[in-house]
Amino acid sequence: MNKVNKQRTQGGFSLVETMVALVVSSFALLGMAAGQLQSLKYASNSFDYTLSLLQANNAVEQTWANLCDLQKGTVAFADVAPASQFNKYTIDFANNFNSDNFRVGVSWSDKRMTDNLANRVEIEASFPDISGSC
Repeated sequence: MNKVNKQRTQGGFSLVETMVALVVSSFALLGMAAGQLQSLKYASNSFDYTLSLLQANNAVEQTWANLCDLQKGTVAFADVAPASQFNKYTIDFANNFNSDNFRVGVSWSDKRMTDNLANRVEIEASFPDISGSC
């Protein structure tokens, strides 16, 4: 009987292959984590933008309550101008109130954003002339 020597072939991964795969996977996971952080940053800034729009619209709605007095000139706009409801946001009125329209701007500071864009929302409101009917 003749015995044939059969060599066993290696069937697994070597340590070097495993380490290379681990390094490649680590870089991929770090890239995904960085992308997730950017996504959270932009989501937070989007929330600030939405809240600023709500505050600007709220300022316009609060002006309706004093519209008759403002158009007649019996009250100054500085006395009835709405203020921000949150410390993070600043409301400013570009041209005060001139009988039927004004511009409301809301700005905020976000130190996490490094894109050098203005964190500001502006809306312009126009009102009908009701000074003769009140």
